[in-house]
Amino acid sequence: MKIHTFIRSVTFVSIIFLIPDFLFAQNNYPWPVTPFDQNHLITGTFCEYRSTTTPAHFHNGTDIPKADGSPVYSVRDGIVTTIYGVGSNAYVRVQDKAYVHISPNPSLSVGDSVYASQTILGYILSGQGHVHFTNGYAGAEVNSMLTTNSFTPLVDTWAPDINYVLFYQNNTSNQFTTNELSGPVDIIVKVSEKNGPPGSSTSVLNNGTYKIGYRILSEDSSTVVYEPPNGGLRFQFNSKPNNSYVDIVFFRSLSSTSSHVYQVTNNLTSDNYWDTRSVSTGNYVVMVFTEDTRGNGTTAYIPVRIVPQDVTPPEQPLFKALKGRENDIHLSWYPNSAPDLLGYRLFFSYDNVLWTLFRDETVLTPAITDTSLRLVLNTDVYFQLTAVDNAPLPNESIPSDIYGLSNGSSFQGKVLLVDGFDRIDGAWPNPYHFFGFTYGTALTDNGFSFDTVPNEAVEDSLVNLNDYEAVVWFLGDESISDETFSNQEQLLIMDYLENGGNLFVNGSRIATDLDPDAGTGATTADELFLNDYLKADFQKFDTTGKMAAGVNGTIFDGISLAFGQIPYGVDSADVL
Repeated sequence: MKIHTFIRSVTFVSIIFLIPDFLFAQNNYPWPVTPFDQNHLITGTFCEYRSTTTPAHFHNGTDIPKADGSPVYSVRDGIVTTIYGVGSNAYVRVQDKAYVHISPNPSLSVGDSVYASQTILGYILSGQGHVHFTNGYAGAEVNSMLTTNSFTPLVDTWAPDINYVLFYQNNTSNQFTTNELSGPVDIIVKVSEKNGPPGSSTSVLNNGTYKIGYRILSEDSSTVVYEPPNGGLRFQFNSKPNNSYVDIVFFRSLSSTSSHVYQVTNNLTSDNYWDTRSVSTGNYVVMVFTEDTRGNGTTAYIPVRIVPQDVTPPEQPLFKALKGRENDIHLSWYPNSAPDLLGYRLFFSYDNVLWTLFRDETVLTPAITDTSLRLVLNTDVYFQLTAVDNAPLPNESIPSDIYGLSNGSSFQGKVLLVDGFDRIDGAWPNPYHFFGFTYGTALTDNGFSFDTVPNEAVEDSLVNLNDYEAVVWFLGDESISDETFSNQEQLLIMDYLENGGNLFVNGSRIATDLDPDAGTGATTADELFLNDYLKADFQKFDTTGKMAAGVNGTIFDGISLAFGQIPYGVDSADVL
């Protein structure tokens, strides 16, 4: 996301604490590695993100780099309470202090007395390169870098870096792609605390921070428009929270052991957000501030614009034609009329279960209404299309109907599948359907290749029925209000049949729409088409019958079948 961010390094003097420093007595101690009385670098700070286990957790101590094999000393006089010598997490505990990633001193036993800066507790394990120091008993760890409870001396003159500030729709992975925001917003911030000078190793320069928070300012930054509790301070790590809250504090998809990305709009234990609906539309500044344990601070100022929330998606897209040609497949669709259209997303599937994004709006822009792929399938494949707009959080349309196609030399003939089923207020209530898949798999299972078009493409003469050995035209419960066959469609079908074409029509209310005897306003031309070309005549309207029998002397002679249950319950059908 391209945003203008202004970052200022400052030194904070803050009197707002989640756990006040005055609760800790003056309790400083020497470093656990030599030299004891000189500053050491830090490669891991307290409560930064750790992805070394599943689930992730808060780092419960401080990492101090030192060469493998270096001795580690107690920082306090005390009694050894635990010695654990197995694996890379081997450690020695002296009362409330633990020293991890060390090979325990073999001369020590539980109950032994040890002395600060004198007793060697163990040696840094091979491949670890640091000692992990934990201040506090398990489940009650505290920060060992506080001014009143820390290593001495601890020198840190380097302010944290605010690497980026991002904005997401609350509790989702939907990122605002510009600085125009609306609705409930999560503010996501990556911070790198520096515990050493420029040029230090990466592990010294990418630590987690101590304090972080935010405020919302007026456009000129002169007025605080909104401030969360505690002066905007959201997190301050004096003591370790329960690990169950780690994915509330951190933005999991962008966080790792070396990348600490905070959800600064959250509470410590629960989801929260900046509700942009509580302020007037217009320009504001998001102020993000962070600070280390030595008062070195950085503030970022991000200009944003609050706009009305756009929750209206583009209209449902309509495929124009899916055709499997000799050496490629070609897909086309009618242009979408949404004024804020960003583009299209095209998905494919072989089984109508597992769907994969094929091309998105970065490729299928508003000007694009077709796409091709050089591919010989020798099987069937199915597609679905959605449209997305350019709202700050793009809205995605209802998906199109599922259409399919096939090509290749393994098939014995080519069939055109025509979707004339537009009705959504009848027995089938959904705004899109998968019937193209149902018919397509039946055709390929019986050795036929097929293309798919909507009936609009036939009426618009975008496809020639005479190019196909057979046409399967399905209408579902399409009837009077949506019209089964328009006058133009009737003429094209009549021409196709007179030229020797083969037509299979499926629908439960066709005769009701086309026969004047049904009392629905059908014309004489409609009745002629029904009687002479579809070879049917309306007898009555039936709401109970769910069986069909083939007419003697036709290719359906002897066939009896039940209908009206799968894939949806037909509530009524014509008796022919």
